[in-house]
Amino acid sequence: MSPEPHPVTYPLRCRNVAEGEGRFGAASRGAVSDCPLPGPCGLRFWGVLVIGMGMWAASLAVQAADVLELRALPPTETRVPRTLLKLARSIEGQKEMAVTPAQTASIDALIRELDGDWATNHPPGEVEQHPVMARLEERLATGLRKQLGDSALQRLRQLELQAQGGRALLREEVARFLDLTPEQQRKLNALVAQTDQVALQAGKTVQAGTPDAALFESWKRLRSAEDVAAPRLLTAEQSNRWRDAVGRRMDTARFQRTQPMVPEFPPGTIWIDDKSTSMAKLRGKVVLVHFYAFQCHNCQANFRTYNRWVKSLRDLGVELVGIQTPETEAEKDRDRVTEAAHRCEFGFPVQLDLDNRSWKAWGNSIWPTIYVVDQRGYLRYAWVGELYWQGARGDQAIEGWVRRLLAETPSDPR
Repeated sequence: MSPEPHPVTYPLRCRNVAEGEGRFGAASRGAVSDCPLPGPCGLRFWGVLVIGMGMWAASLAVQAADVLELRALPPTETRVPRTLLKLARSIEGQKEMAVTPAQTASIDALIRELDGDWATNHPPGEVEQHPVMARLEERLATGLRKQLGDSALQRLRQLELQAQGGRALLREEVARFLDLTPEQQRKLNALVAQTDQVALQAGKTVQAGTPDAALFESWKRLRSAEDVAAPRLLTAEQSNRWRDAVGRRMDTARFQRTQPMVPEFPPGTIWIDDKSTSMAKLRGKVVLVHFYAFQCHNCQANFRTYNRWVKSLRDLGVELVGIQTPETEAEKDRDRVTEAAHRCEFGFPVQLDLDNRSWKAWGNSIWPTIYVVDQRGYLRYAWVGELYWQGARGDQAIEGWVRRLLAETPSDPR
């Protein structure tokens, strides 16, 4: 609670000095009269009042410095990870915000809208993505504040700081709150610059088509070292304030369900035998969505497993959806794709993604890929490639995720 200002009372009688004697007049020094507040007595009163109010304001200023007022990351800040949307999706994040089962539908609707906008509108360049993500985070914060209140958003902001690790100290409001010295900020910037330089070099190897594993390992080591070294730059007092500011510590790296909600199938797409479906219709079920091309040998190696899953998992609340995105000219032929699906006896809906709209919306890049979607529409797992390639058991990995999701209560996952 803010301290009350020092009380200032109106005296019933006070000593007043006659004008023109001594400092203010010596002739009547000590004379007592009623005080109507003008003259020297009035000046004394206002002086006391101003001093009192000044002490009150100073007290408030000290208190304000003890509160970290977190703001949205500015679009120009590219060094600090943007983690707010991931945390808002997560099971643990929603529990920390005290989201009730009755509120999950509206929270999911908000996140689905934001994830959909990101999937369709984000630019390819990382630097250009920051302003887009900044706008999405502001919309998220506004929606959460409206639906859950300020305290829920404040807790999510604390988790955001924890997830950002040592780089959270780069935030302007954090630097002011901790009163970081220029030397501390210089060392912090140097620490981050070293990591970013290695990340830039590693990224160039990917763009050149020759990824350098050693560079990526070096980047990972430097990034981990940042989170250890950055807090050591703080004084004991700063460390205590920082500990209190971020709230109860959690291992945000282990949070579950941080991936986006999957997109809806584009309107107007073609479905084999007109057996269409939608993610909205499938909500409440675990959904396995697989991208394939019917002439792809790695895809064909998975077909029997898909049919087995239809028979063994459908009664448990699991649905399969196939999306045939063409790689060859033959795979663009509707009749040939349909004939192949009938020949393989697919017992699930198959979409003909002839214009690659679903491929792009899902951000897919490899045939085959299988996505595991939970009952609320969140992406939970993906297997890229042939399920049994070189002794792999991708079928077991996916079945394990299916069992895990079926054991969850969709509105309140365990």
